[in-house]
Amino acid sequence: MIIIFLIIGYLVGSISFAYLFTYFLTGKDIREIGTKNPGAANVARNVGKIWGLLVWLGDTIKGIIPMVIAKNCGIENIILLTLIGCSAILGHCYSIFLKFKGGKGAATSGGVILYLMPFLFPLVIILWFISQKINPRSPKVLISCVFIYFIFLFIVYHEKFFPFFISTLLLILTGALVNKDVLKEIRSKK
Repeated sequence: MIIIFLIIGYLVGSISFAYLFTYFLTGKDIREIGTKNPGAANVARNVGKIWGLLVWLGDTIKGIIPMVIAKNCGIENIILLTLIGCSAILGHCYSIFLKFKGGKGAATSGGVILYLMPFLFPLVIILWFISQKINPRSPKVLISCVFIYFIFLFIVYHEKFFPFFISTLLLILTGALVNKDVLKEIRSKK
């Protein structure tokens, strides 16, 4: 049953709203314009801010949908739900519909956090914008953001801290796996 939900997560995650919106609105392939990244930011810059926002919402929701389906079918374990959410992130980054290419997975990861730890979602958005403003490739900035996140995780979800801690580590590992080029860039800045 878990394998079925992991597959569902991957397939839902593979739906590229950036590709679909750009193609239907302009007739162009988002992978051939701007940064060539099929993500919300590239759509916002090259198709329009409203469409970029809609792509961001779609990418966030597709991180949630597989976990909702799994929970409605009886899966309550936070770690298992996180793995299903991570499969949606992998689908977004390695879409079966885009020849295993995709975006960076930030919005879909946000969807997983929004579903599992909704009270931390605003903090994640704030930390993301702060890191983007200062330097998203700075190890000090990233470590500081993660540290702040874990402090708030303990404060807000102290009764479920351990499973949410593991859940967050799984999300970080998935993010590292799908953004190897970014990790190389970060390592070079040490």
